[in-house]
Amino acid sequence: MTRPVPCVGGDPQSPPRLETLVLEADELYQAQRYAEAVELYEAAMQHHPPHRTVLIRLAGIALRMGHLDQAQDYLQHLRRTFPEFQWTPMVEGDLAMARLEFGRAIELFREAQTRMPDQKSVKIRLDQAKAEYALERDWTAPVELEVWPATEPSRFMDAAPKDRVLVVSWDIAHNVAGRGITLAETICDAVPTAMAGPMFPVHGDTLWPPLAEGDRRVPILGWRAPYFRHLIEGALRLVRDWPAGTVWVSKPRFPGLLIGLLYREILGARIICDLDDDELAFVKGEAPRDLDSFLEAFTPHDWDRPQGRFWTELGLGILPFVDGVTACNPVLASHHDATLIRHGRCQSDAERAINRRDATRNELGFASSDQVVLFLGTPRRHKGLIELAHAVAALKRPEVVLCIVGSVADPEMERELATLPGLRLRRIGVQPFSRVLDLNAVADVVVLLQDCDSPISQTQTPAKLTDAVAVGTPVLITDTGPVADVIAAGAAMSISKTDNLTARLSAAIAADRQPGGAHPFFASEMSYEANRPRALQAITTARAASPRNYPDMSRLLSFLRREMPGVLPPEVAEICTPFLARSSTVAQHIDPDRPINVAFFWKQNDSGLYGRRQDMLLRELSLRPEIGRILHIDAPFKVTDLRFNTNPMRSPSESERQMVSAAALARMSGLADEGNIHRRSFLVGENNHTLLGRPVHGPESFPNAVEAWLDDLDMRDNCMAWVCPVVHGFEHVQRRLRFPFIIGDYIDDQRCWPLSEKKRRYVETNYRYMAETVDVAIANCAPMAKSLEQDLLSPLLVPNGIDTRTGLPMAAREITRLGGPVIGYCGNMDDRFDFDLVEALARARPLWQIVLIGKLSRPLQLKRMQALSNVHLLGIRPYEQARACIAAFDVAIVPHERTDLSDRMNPLKVYVYRTFGVPVVSTDIANLDDLRGDLAIAKDAEEFVAAIEAALDRLEHHGRQFLPAALCASLSWQSRLDTIWAEVDRRLRAKFPA
Repeated sequence: MTRPVPCVGGDPQSPPRLETLVLEADELYQAQRYAEAVELYEAAMQHHPPHRTVLIRLAGIALRMGHLDQAQDYLQHLRRTFPEFQWTPMVEGDLAMARLEFGRAIELFREAQTRMPDQKSVKIRLDQAKAEYALERDWTAPVELEVWPATEPSRFMDAAPKDRVLVVSWDIAHNVAGRGITLAETICDAVPTAMAGPMFPVHGDTLWPPLAEGDRRVPILGWRAPYFRHLIEGALRLVRDWPAGTVWVSKPRFPGLLIGLLYREILGARIICDLDDDELAFVKGEAPRDLDSFLEAFTPHDWDRPQGRFWTELGLGILPFVDGVTACNPVLASHHDATLIRHGRCQSDAERAINRRDATRNELGFASSDQVVLFLGTPRRHKGLIELAHAVAALKRPEVVLCIVGSVADPEMERELATLPGLRLRRIGVQPFSRVLDLNAVADVVVLLQDCDSPISQTQTPAKLTDAVAVGTPVLITDTGPVADVIAAGAAMSISKTDNLTARLSAAIAADRQPGGAHPFFASEMSYEANRPRALQAITTARAASPRNYPDMSRLLSFLRREMPGVLPPEVAEICTPFLARSSTVAQHIDPDRPINVAFFWKQNDSGLYGRRQDMLLRELSLRPEIGRILHIDAPFKVTDLRFNTNPMRSPSESERQMVSAAALARMSGLADEGNIHRRSFLVGENNHTLLGRPVHGPESFPNAVEAWLDDLDMRDNCMAWVCPVVHGFEHVQRRLRFPFIIGDYIDDQRCWPLSEKKRRYVETNYRYMAETVDVAIANCAPMAKSLEQDLLSPLLVPNGIDTRTGLPMAAREITRLGGPVIGYCGNMDDRFDFDLVEALARARPLWQIVLIGKLSRPLQLKRMQALSNVHLLGIRPYEQARACIAAFDVAIVPHERTDLSDRMNPLKVYVYRTFGVPVVSTDIANLDDLRGDLAIAKDAEEFVAAIEAALDRLEHHGRQFLPAALCASLSWQSRLDTIWAEVDRRLRAKFPA
């Protein structure tokens, strides 16, 4: 119904006020009455100049309704007319997501985040886009090692592997790479040195900008690691392509230590681990763990965070088994009996920075009279930056300027700094690592505040301390144990918890710069030249000793191979034999003359519930002498979809979900096994979901679960796969297990189902994959077979069949008590069901009792059927109950609409109806060839009524007419499987000759 547009001033000819239209339209929008809201928004567009709220609302509604081109038009209008409107990029990102352009969506959501940094919904969208992008691009992508060459020619590339030293950082996209590059530069003039490490998406997908954008003294090797398997694959490729005799691991985090362990396991390299922090404090860990303790605490979601708590605790448990330990300060060195290797800098670089001081200050716009207080690094509150800013402002000295060098990490803090009265602030963005000394030389004082009570501060020496001391800039630093000797030597000024920061800052500004350049402590303790001999001695000592052994190495690698989601390329896995190279695949030969094991993959979660085609074929398959064991696997099932009725006083509200949930638990526990059929379900979770107190795996672990089930059932040998597309995740299962022979049983054409764009693309991709993979394709109807032929397959046409192994059930009392002729239907009513036809039948013959069995989740149609007194909605009934109900029908109906979907289906219900001798009246749908002559076909309600009355008359005079025994035998499921197996056997023998 068209809504009248409000007018103002009593004059119906005057255009309504914009504010009035927008206000009323917004109320409708919030109430999700979108069609009415659109009328008012469009009226606003018609009568008034463009308005950003109107345009963004129209774009959002068009997007919700699937009118993507229209949404794009509105958004382009917004970009042209209101280029600064903060909401535009977010809705553009939503549009990109709808079009499955995830990379574009990430760009737009990042723009929206810049415009609206406090808007949580933007971050949620950005995370979703990143996840989709990763799934699309990263999951199966091979690892590619990237090389960032040294600015000057490097000896590492051409050196003998035994002479090389590889410094490993656990993430070269993160600022933790700063310590790694310091270690590498300390020794690179003496030994062939490079730096390497993974790049985790949480920190970025390219080299840490200060290293990427400046001069590099050593080459850097790295790879993107969006998933755990990329960490392993990249590490193995690194070992293969860049062998080294010594691996110097910066920080005892698991990713770095794993790389070191692989170098030692494969090449016999020595591992030195460097400590420069309390890593447990960063991850809120408790204590080092051995492998058994780690496995007990491990959850499936720890695969997503290899730098997280439990992995780090395991890393600290591995630390005692490395070949040498170094540390950045006396506190750590004493505690771990480590060689002291301080944060260093090159003496000649420091001297050049001192000599360039005036030029650099001029370049950055500082006057000679300016007093520069420097903060260099990622600006965050916990680093005392707000306190420092207030102290600078409290000085009330206009020549004092707070200079912050680093990226914007906290927009709210940035706004607070920008509006702080009396503060003179200068912001400089991220700078190359090679320019750190120049920036410190510019300063008149460097302030390094730390939390004295933090466990991190008890072990950490800021690398920025060395930078400042190297160029003779006064340093004001919190007095903690790790820097005590620097303060005692007079190379830095201390500040304690009880000191007044403003007063101490004033004193530091007043202090003279170190005469002659750097403080003597730099040359004796902090320079590369001072630390290099100690580092080289540590390397020499490690190389001279026999390599140590991590006793749990084989168990660790076996755990990774069996449980790590994803598949390593065979040529990479075999680098680390035998543990990672042990084949996950099933035997690659099948002998047709021996019992064949079958892994049977069903596309849904309703096995055994409805007596579907796959249930019938599964039963027949289990009875064949050619078959050994059958592992029957339902589609992965979300743990959040489990439903149980915990109130016995109430009927369950979702009967199908309750039945599926109960079956899933029975399958998981082995209680659904029957003879040689072993039924399993894989529950999927995320965000630390649990079931009965135990963590639940993510969907990426589905292939691992299938492998484990096959192992438990001893089914790897002589094993094939039977797949009913579309099985989500089967392509990953096949990549891991590589079944040598695959049967694809195509039951209906899912490409004709009503699907979102995302699901449609997945279905089409899966069909193409299966077309390249199957050895035998089976179609349940001729149109489906023709469709498969277009995919260059030669499908075997095998329609549905008749269950001849189960006797006729007793008619259900709930149906027979209804009285009057019972006209029944059993099946799904959410698609292709003609409700107009059923309503017409009910109204034309009110004495007929129309029984509808099956799923109906469409509220309007449900309400419509419930309003008819002679229509009985029984909901879902399990197969045996449904058979008893059908046995009580007088006439069965198939009121299906003719659609692309129904044209590619072979209705199993018709075979069931006729097995019980129930006459059938159907609309003229496709693929009823086997029984078409036995059915009554009707075009409309009038013909339906006449056909049903004729069937009732025959029933009254002649009783039930059953199919001839010979026809039943030819249509039986046993006969259908005979046809299938004859083709399977033929193709098996052709593919695997004796």
